[in-house]
Amino acid sequence: MSSDRSFLAFVMLFAATWLVAFPGFAQTKHVRLDEPASLSPDYNYANPQMPDHIRALDFLDNTPAENPVTDEGAHLGRVLFHDRQLSKNGLVSCASCHTAAIGFDDQTRFSIGFSGQITRRAAMPLANARFNPRGRYFWDERAPTLEDQVLDPLTDPIEMGLMPKQAISRISSRPWYPPLFEAAFGDNEVTDQRIAAALAQFVRTLISQSSPYDKAKASAGPDTSATEPFPEFNPTENRGKFLFFADRSQGGVGCSSCHETDAFVMLRPRNNGLPPSDREIDNGLGEITGETADNRLFRAASLKNIEKTAPYMHDGRFASLDEVIEHYSGKIEPHPNLSAELRNPDGSPIRLNLDDQDKAALIAFLNSLTDEEMMADERFSDPFILTTN
Repeated sequence: MSSDRSFLAFVMLFAATWLVAFPGFAQTKHVRLDEPASLSPDYNYANPQMPDHIRALDFLDNTPAENPVTDEGAHLGRVLFHDRQLSKNGLVSCASCHTAAIGFDDQTRFSIGFSGQITRRAAMPLANARFNPRGRYFWDERAPTLEDQVLDPLTDPIEMGLMPKQAISRISSRPWYPPLFEAAFGDNEVTDQRIAAALAQFVRTLISQSSPYDKAKASAGPDTSATEPFPEFNPTENRGKFLFFADRSQGGVGCSSCHETDAFVMLRPRNNGLPPSDREIDNGLGEITGETADNRLFRAASLKNIEKTAPYMHDGRFASLDEVIEHYSGKIEPHPNLSAELRNPDGSPIRLNLDDQDKAALIAFLNSLTDEEMMADERFSDPFILTTN
């Protein structure tokens, strides 16, 4: 009976995700194909046009020399990413928990696996995953590379439920995959390493570069300081921009001390003063390293598209950006490992006590990081979906 309820919850939430992510679904016909619509790499993945401030992030790029992004490899990765047959019962794909229209994230607090069971932590948005110089992935950094990370959901007993040999067998048996593997790797052999390489290539192409912030940044030029107002922004957005980038000594909040660069990424895991979860004690990085000093440290995804990626935090405890801002404004809790950026000189948690105007300004700025063009980019869309009017 409990398994029946879990499956029903899965079906209901899966349907709800589609209706929210694709509000025009009822008016537009979406036909799911048995095979991808195209077997050729129709898009430029390897050398996309990017503004200078995004190209300047190359120093954060962890793409290994042995797995550069190619058009053919990323195209194969796109097909694998959207293929529901890579789950045990054919109901979920990687894209089920990383939906383009909601920032390559999952709108549920805990993702729902192939059989209706829920995961331990929230899914992580994928925008700008490429810009991670530590090279480690998941909230607790347990995956040493992106190539390791992308295979984990396929074999996870809750998420997709396939054993490695099953994944290889299932992929090899589908007639469209051999030519895709041959185009990407020179021959049609299917291996774990090649599945991982192609998926990682695709994920590394998910770069956000077209948000209102990016367009204003590109227009402002390289000599504009982070705290200077953008002419394209309204006063509220510029106030939020100042608060985000200016440190507390300058009258700002200093968000950028943790969410760094124009990729808006966290370069190392941190403890942000959250109390233990209402679900279970989760020590994050400390569970992996066994070091007490690492307890309650978590990595975070890029803030790009954060307007779309609720709920927030590793356990999805905050349903809105208002709740997130409220936490940092006055609810940070003490912890031996609380990050230095969130401490007063005496070690106590900071209390920013932001007024309503500044809270609204920060949210307005964060909303400027929404990249609608990225989320609608056909290069990242589901190749198994045929859309007609």
